Amino acid sequence: MDHVGPMARTVEDASLLLNALAEPQAGGQPIDYTADLGRSIKGLRIGYVRHFHETDEIAHSDVSTALDEAAKVLSQLGATVSDVQLPALSEFLTAQKFLMLAECWSVHAQWLRERPQDYAQTTRRKLLPGAFLTAGEYVQAMQMRRLLIDAVDQTFKDYDVLLVANSMDPACRIDDEPEIVRTYTRQARMPFNLTGHPAIALMTGQASNGLPLSMQLVGKCFDETSVLRVAAAYERATPWHLLHPQL
Repeated sequence: MDHVGPMARTVEDASLLLNALAEPQAGGQPIDYTADLGRSIKGLRIGYVRHFHETDEIAHSDVSTALDEAAKVLSQLGATVSDVQLPALSEFLTAQKFLMLAECWSVHAQWLRERPQDYAQTTRRKLLPGAFLTAGEYVQAMQMRRLLIDAVDQTFKDYDVLLVANSMDPACRIDDEPEIVRTYTRQARMPFNLTGHPAIALMTGQASNGLPLSMQLVGKCFDETSVLRVAAAYERATPWHLLHPQL
């Protein structure tokens, strides 16, 4: 599961989507990702990764306030919520950047040489630096990725689910290009895209501009059911999923 939240309106929708997409684990029966949605989260251990948004990449105050409130809601629902430390956000970013540039260049190199005009200027700027990376740098990034995966896995020995910032800023209008450029990289989704741990994004309120705020819930590898269980409990306890934009 890799951030299926934006593809669905509710946690149940996301679970049904996974039911349709996921293959059975080797030698096993298909998993029903909706099965645990109604279960209590009492006794679950939730690690709150504060440092991503408090020190590594300082978030907008609306975002920080909403994350703290989400942690309170989960605690009131019976989970044990405590602060936890992962590697710095910059370490994830460094490994992800090198891997993404190298792998994107390997896919797009021929087309960029033959028909660069078919790419938007911003896309060309993102892809072309990959041409200058060495094999050694790629290998080092892969080694760093392995260490980061191990660090997150080690954390999950003491926690069932992690509560993490999603975007560091409130959402902006889709036609506000300068604001999109400013805020696009200020996010914490990338670490778990890099490590492969399942994550879901959920609305946590509305910012002062009236647009959505959000968080992530992250789980152990292949433990999407726990992520969805906590997400569903939070959703039941809050009104945010009931808000629909006026079109």
